[in-house]
Amino acid sequence: MFKHQARKIKPTRRSVSGVISYKKKPLAYESTLERDFIIYHAFREDVKNITPQPVKIPFNKNGRTYRYTPDYYVELDAKSGKSFIAEVKPKREWQLNWRDWSDKWKAAKLYCKEKGIRFIIFDEDRIRHEALDNINFLRTYETIRINNEEVEVILTDIKQRGITSVDYILERYFKSKLYRHDGQALVWHLMANKQIGFDIWDDVKDPQMEVWHVGH
Repeated sequence: MFKHQARKIKPTRRSVSGVISYKKKPLAYESTLERDFIIYHAFREDVKNITPQPVKIPFNKNGRTYRYTPDYYVELDAKSGKSFIAEVKPKREWQLNWRDWSDKWKAAKLYCKEKGIRFIIFDEDRIRHEALDNINFLRTYETIRINNEEVEVILTDIKQRGITSVDYILERYFKSKLYRHDGQALVWHLMANKQIGFDIWDDVKDPQMEVWHVGH
């Protein structure tokens, strides 16, 4: 629906801005909260695309017309529900400014309803959770050096079993304490690169965590 930015994000001294690579393209953010929002949604398997500053929505306030540019549009697979436009704001900030911002947010809700999508305000409570902690932890293992032959053997085993546990993999292939850490790092690497399935809301450091084959 929204493939291009309606407003370009420019560097600012008031907050932390930058870019995150998403599907081989830079995705801009203007705060650490926006950065964390991107990190979580970019990892989700059911997210098809993320567009920053997707649209300018007109709204009226005090007899004048303004244009509101929300932060992101997140396109989801149809089976995951409606796609949505997201406004990312610290909880304290939107609570203090609710009355002042209500006009533009009401306009955004109406706009989204007409488009058959949702409008959602994301603050720390919706963004900073165990799943994000897991993703940030796994990101540190995303580009580690690995043994491709070991990977193929493990992936084949998981495919044959359908579903298993991290502990099974470690006991089967890295039983010696000398190689245990390397084995765990390899499993986290596979998780980080989505080569095996797992529940991102579970504790990825738990050896009893279930993992399963994913088809690509």
